[in-house]
Formats: sequence, C-alpha cells, structure tokens
Amino acid sequence: MWQVPPDPVNEAERLAVLEACRMMDSPGDERFDRLAWLAQHVYEADVAFLSFVDAHRQWMKSLSAPLVGTAIDRKLSVCQHIISTGAPLMSPDLQSDPRFEGHPVVPKIPLRFYAGVPLIAAPDLAIGSLCVMRREPAPPTAPFDFAPLEALAAIAVDAVALAQRNEELTAESRIDALTGLANRRGFDDALLQAAGICNRSGEPLAALLIDVDRFKTINDQLGHLAGDMVLRRVGEALAGVALRQGDTLARYGGEEFVMLLPGSDLAGAMEVAARTRDRLVAAGIPRPENGLVTVSIGVAAQPGDAIDGLGLIARADAALYAAKRAGRDRVVGDGAEASVN
Repeated sequence: MWQVPPDPVNEAERLAVLEACRMMDSPGDERFDRLAWLAQHVYEADVAFLSFVDAHRQWMKSLSAPLVGTAIDRKLSVCQHIISTGAPLMSPDLQSDPRFEGHPVVPKIPLRFYAGVPLIAAPDLAIGSLCVMRREPAPPTAPFDFAPLEALAAIAVDAVALAQRNEELTAESRIDALTGLANRRGFDDALLQAAGICNRSGEPLAALLIDVDRFKTINDQLGHLAGDMVLRRVGEALAGVALRQGDTLARYGGEEFVMLLPGSDLAGAMEVAARTRDRLVAAGIPRPENGLVTVSIGVAAQPGDAIDGLGLIARADAALYAAKRAGRDRVVGDGAEASVN
C-alpha cells in the first residue's frame, strides 16, 4: 500500500543546496534537454525527464515528450521515493506494484514502467531525479541496468554546478569593486527588469540619482586614493539607508550613485531621498577644505502604465542638475515639483 515517503534526514541542507543552485523554474537549457533525450533513447523509453524537487513540488527541468506534466505536488510524485531514500528506484509496472497500490496519480497516467536515479549534489544530497518511463510494463524478472542512467545523472549534476558557477561569475561582473554595490551593468539589468514588472503590475517606478558635491576638489587636493576612500564611505552610508526588498542601490559611475524604487511614487521617493541625505550627513565624512561631504539628489517617478526606464533616468538626471544649479546639498524632484533644502 502506497504511503507518502518521509522527507530525508538531511532535508534542510538539501533544500539549501537546491536553492543555491537556482534551478527551480529556470529557463530551458539544451544541456539538460540532451541528457533527457539520451536517456529516452538509451532505454528505448517513451519519455525521459530531468527534474528538481523542492519542499512542495517536483518541477521538470527537461522533458523529452509531453506524456507527463511539467510539475506535480511533491507528495504525489513517484520520484519522492528517490528523494526520500537517495537511491535508484525501478518498478516494472507501477499499476500492479504493491508499493504504489492506492496511489492517487499512478492509475491516471498512460505509463507503466518506471526507473529513476537521484541527482546527487555533494555531500550526498538528492536534489532531483533523472527518470525514464514506458507505456508498456516490463516482465517482473527483467533485469535493469541503472549504470547509463546514473552516468547521465552525474553529468547533469556537473552541469548544475557549472551553471551555478557561471551565475556567480555573472553576478561578480555586476558588482562595483570599489564600493561593493551593484555597478552600472548590474543597475541596467535591474532597471530593465523593474520597468517590465511595474508595467505589468501597474505599480509606479521611481529613481534617485545621487551625486557627491564638488568631488573633483577632493581628488585635486588629496589625490585619487583619498577620493576612492570617500566613495567607499559614501557607498557604506547609502547601503545603510533602509530600503525594501526589490529596491536597487548601485554606483552609477564616477561620483554618482543611483537608487531604483519599484512601487514608489514621487512623494514616496522624495521621503527616501530625504532619509538618504540625512544618512550622509550623519556619516560625517570630512572634506579636505573643511566641512563634511554632502550630496545632491534628483528624483523622478513614472506611473505603472507608462514606464520608460531610460526616460525615467533622464528625468532624474535633469532633477539632479536642477539641484546642483540651486546650490547643491539638496533634493529636487522631477519638474521642480518638490525640493528639500
């Protein structure tokens, strides 16, 4: 009689590794598609699939034929047995196998034979499965060779590790080495993504352009190393501003920084700008000719039905220059609709 298999003893660690891999709901990948295709043909199966299993569902990363769904509740998944034990599983006929008697899904699928192996990530964590299925059952005593399937699963795990490392390298390429904040490339990606999300959701999008006042004087009087130190301290101060999940803080270039605030209108963004300016004052970063480092901030926002990322930044830039013309050390909103001295 079928029973929902228990979670493995290392479930928390397994889920942490799976999350770090960032495979669930990831885009299609030919590397995994080829492995599913090979598994289907090596075993003369009707379908092969490569899946990942999180806390609640099994999701098919690659599916060689549309004979099973692209996702299933983990509790209803045959592959949950593999996740639970970390061991291969073969059933000559799911519908007559006493281990699956009473299973709510098995009688509804047009597939009888099943064989699968775990995708084992170090150290000994089953994060998914590679499986083959056939419409026709196999004789109960027919031998089954797991070796090719296990070899393909090992290649899949190597591909996961490579994809994870490539993503890490990509993330590193989007970090500003001086301040540790996102760089211009990282910000451009965030802007494109936020504009798309806000246009679909109807939420506004706001941006703050932040410029260190008279930064050239610091470089001229103390040198570029001192200027770099000021930029690092400004970056640290900005990082201390309370932002929401989904907001982006980046070094835009030179002595300019930028904040991107999805869901914020102009009034909300002006409040964030005021807090940002206060944070810089509280940081007490000294200037070479006396006084403290200050910033000028330009703020702009667009409604969710008319967001143009480049246009938003252009309007924030115009507001920033208005702040400079007005004497610096202040916040100016788009179109001079609002300002904070």
